[in-house]
Amino acid sequence: MDAHPHFSVVTLIGDLDKSSAPLLEERLADFMRRGHICLVIDTTGLGFCDSTGIWVLLTSLRRAYERKGWLRLVGVHGFLGRLLDLTRLREAFPIDSTVEESMRAVSEGHIPVPR
Repeated sequence: MDAHPHFSVVTLIGDLDKSSAPLLEERLADFMRRGHICLVIDTTGLGFCDSTGIWVLLTSLRRAYERKGWLRLVGVHGFLGRLLDLTRLREAFPIDSTVEESMRAVSEGHIPVPR
């Protein structure tokens, strides 16, 4: 995790599936408990994602919103992109092309930062 003044970046590398998703869910929940409620999830390095991975991302999105924060995905492609399209969940997630794009949106005030 990489912390910025107004949000944290979580970088995913490898596979997000039924064996790895519980660890990600646990870590994201822990980040939120510690006050990191604005998260950018960088999926550029994600090679594979199954329905369990999608469920963890969706659950984390809900948890962030419940805490008056937000969660954005970055670099969606491949399996994750296809799953989001097939499940029609692409519209549920704010998606940026790059972390820099997310940073720009926050710094320009396009994404509200909880106070």
